[in-house]
Amino acid sequence: MFRLRGKKWIAIVIAVLLLCGGGTYFLLNGSQAKGAAKAESKIVEATTGTIRQSVSGSSQLEPGNVQTVIAPAGGTIKTMNLKRNQDVKKGDLLLEIADPTLEINLQESQEKLTQLKKELLKLQDQAEHMVITAGTSGLLTLSNNVEVGGNVSDLMKIGTVSGSSTMIVTLPFPAEEAVQLVKGEEVDVAIDPFLLTKTGVIRSVSKVLKADESGATVLEVEIAITNDGSLGSGLKATGSISKDGREIVSTGSGTLEFSSETAVQAEAAGTIGELRLKTGDTVTAGAVIATITNDSLADDIADSQAAIERQKLVVTSNEDKVKEMIVKAPFDGVFSTDFVNQRINVLESYPAGAKIEANVQFGSVADLNNMQLAISVDELDLPNIKMGLKAEISVDSIERKVFAAEVTQVSSVGTTTNGVTSYDVVLSLKNETGELKNGMTATAEILIQDKKDITVLPIEALKRQAGKRYVTLQNADGTIDEQHEVETGISSKTFVEIVSGLNVGDKVVVPVTVKKETVGQDDIDAIRAMFESSGGFPGGGGGNFPGGTGGTGRTGGTGGTGRTGGTGGTGGTYGGMPGGN
Repeated sequence: MFRLRGKKWIAIVIAVLLLCGGGTYFLLNGSQAKGAAKAESKIVEATTGTIRQSVSGSSQLEPGNVQTVIAPAGGTIKTMNLKRNQDVKKGDLLLEIADPTLEINLQESQEKLTQLKKELLKLQDQAEHMVITAGTSGLLTLSNNVEVGGNVSDLMKIGTVSGSSTMIVTLPFPAEEAVQLVKGEEVDVAIDPFLLTKTGVIRSVSKVLKADESGATVLEVEIAITNDGSLGSGLKATGSISKDGREIVSTGSGTLEFSSETAVQAEAAGTIGELRLKTGDTVTAGAVIATITNDSLADDIADSQAAIERQKLVVTSNEDKVKEMIVKAPFDGVFSTDFVNQRINVLESYPAGAKIEANVQFGSVADLNNMQLAISVDELDLPNIKMGLKAEISVDSIERKVFAAEVTQVSSVGTTTNGVTSYDVVLSLKNETGELKNGMTATAEILIQDKKDITVLPIEALKRQAGKRYVTLQNADGTIDEQHEVETGISSKTFVEIVSGLNVGDKVVVPVTVKKETVGQDDIDAIRAMFESSGGFPGGGGGNFPGGTGGTGRTGGTGGTGRTGGTGGTGGTYGGMPGGN
């Protein structure tokens, strides 16, 4: 057991009195507590005003469009047009990298594509020539191995068509006589063994001397004979010419040949399905000689077309790889190395001719004419943010100037920090004067609603109950309507729009609460002085502690009873505090 005495006891009593909210000092004086809360009210009028609802946030300005310039692949720098800071136009050549391997791959793939196209054209041409026709009129002679069911290959010769209207024979004449002969002279041609004589015409006289079978010197004379259908190839003939009253006779015979012979070729591979003509038949130009069948040709054409399409993809891929080695400006703007390294000019290490690895960053092209500001918006404000909303942006370093902006992007993924979720909202603005710089701190105010000339009321005048809004209306006769229902619109932090239920000038009662003042040190000192001069309060005994001894006062209280209850002292203005059990 122990007893509290002196200043410690006084401090405990003061603390208890303060916690109980009684305030002994005020009780001793028998007056109302200093600074106690009391209810008051004031009258406000519904007025005409403006409510501007907005959401604001701060961040750093960025270019609206930025693209980093990197080395697309390793190789040798062929062209370098970049400088540390420079204006660029869309399509300007910035740099070019040479890679022999890519260029060779492209060339080889292009050559293969060309070859595949040629093969397809050949197959398609075969499909259009499955019928064999005579190219000219004449006598048909088929090759020995041509028959129905026989195989033929592309461009295989299957026979000839000989021009039978004119026959040609070459005869030797004595050289001293032949030199006198001229083109166009007539010649009597005797045909063996038919004992026929035909009139021919000299076509040419050779100038090359030759020896005949007897060793005599001769010149060869080519003679053309019109064929009336009685002549054929392979017949023997001799000739004689009457000139200046004498007769010039050939020293030997010659063999009749057709004047022209045209080969008949198969222009497709396959099997002869039909043979319409035979050797010895007289044909006219365009006559069908035979037909060819090929069951696999259609599949071959389809396979060839598929191969071409696959090769086109390879060529396109190789072309893209080569094109990627040429880097051009993506849009009008400013190139700067500062976007990747503000301290070192990376271009100094990569002049033309230098080796470079893939993905080296040189800098970025930025569109500084169009800037953007990304701010964080609380999830409670997000439903009010829509694409296209107008905004006003002020920049810390540019005083007394506001820039017009517009919401161009609203994030759908939030970020939670300390239990608060926020979303990024991007605003775009023009930098027409060039004042705005990358990294400047700016504050945006997104205008949600801006209503003018509306009926407004201080927001604290509203009461809410069961989803409805009420005000305390003071009628013109002074009576009070405690539950006067109103319809509200938009609101700010201080005012709310009254859509219906009130008119401009109507008076509304607004409760005002005067906050209780805290007890200061002067009050505590006064309590202490009063306590010491007038006598203490009897301490209440409780638990295992004895009650304290009260000072001398008007009426002494009785101490409470505990396990070892103490006796309350006499005195104190209101007697001792009862001891707790």
